Amino acid sequence: MAGVELQEWTVQAAAQYERTHQQYVGGARKLEALINELIGEEEGINYLSATARAKDPESFLAKASKPHPDDPDRPKYDDPLNQITDLVAARIITFLVEAVDRVCEVIESEFEIVEHTDMGAHTRAQGAFGYASKHYLVRLNSHRRELPEYAVLKNLTMEIQVRTAVQHAWAEFEHDIRYKLDIPPDRKPEFDRRFLLAAALMELADNEFAEIDKLYRELAAAEPDAAPMDLTTGTLTTYLTRRYPDAPHAKTNHYAWILGILAQLGVTTEEQLTELLQGTDSQAVQAAMTHRFPAGTVRRLDDDLLAAKGSEYVDLFPAEERRQKILRGRLKALARAGLIETPT
Repeated sequence: MAGVELQEWTVQAAAQYERTHQQYVGGARKLEALINELIGEEEGINYLSATARAKDPESFLAKASKPHPDDPDRPKYDDPLNQITDLVAARIITFLVEAVDRVCEVIESEFEIVEHTDMGAHTRAQGAFGYASKHYLVRLNSHRRELPEYAVLKNLTMEIQVRTAVQHAWAEFEHDIRYKLDIPPDRKPEFDRRFLLAAALMELADNEFAEIDKLYRELAAAEPDAAPMDLTTGTLTTYLTRRYPDAPHAKTNHYAWILGILAQLGVTTEEQLTELLQGTDSQAVQAAMTHRFPAGTVRRLDDDLLAAKGSEYVDLFPAEERRQKILRGRLKALARAGLIETPT
């Protein structure tokens, strides 16, 4: 295929994508909402952001225009609408490496995995420092493909990237420099060396954040008993870290959310919360819940409050049908474990 024919072909493909672009935009919104529901609402993982986007038509044209690596006279993609796998793509950014691993567990459990690439493992295998993101190509699982609300994503392969905030900053800056600047060959070693040094510091920063988190937990757990304090997001965070020392931290807004629930229960101090949970065996509650992943601090409290208050706790959410359904399912699990009476 001659160069001029390739150009005409790619323009036609791009025009077709532009006509259907809004469908992909809608699909990106669905994927973003689903990811936030899975890792935030359901699993309570502490993460910075989870966003999704549909590929821009201009970016599609640029990618569809790439020639085949073995034959420059023919396109790399014979069917770009089906072969380009990032028409809808999501990026999840966490604070800690631990949360990256937890997010990846959720992805591998909730999606059909087409391909998985651990960029960090590849870099480490070469004895180097560098890009450490985890990349997935996924499709909806069979259950969700049958749901009308996900019709726009039914047959689509999508990309999901997971990395820490430190890794994200490095990757975005490195991409902007390397791919948007024509670096002269004689200056390339200098850029390579500095990016390598930055990558080493990036890994060190992630390790230090993990150590700081560990030190915080140890300090919170060892904190001597003080006079009971009023509950704020800050004091509640420390209280829950002390009560659930092995549980991962939750998102900051989740502490504010559970604080509002406690207020509805008339619980506004640490002393009142301790009294409310006094008869609750948190370990037994978690065993009954059979969560697929380690529950975060806010989820642990949510479960304990359910065990302590039973159906009364479910009644706090009259306008949240989905949450009521989830809580009733947990009540049945508690009843099967003999921790509460069978709910009516």
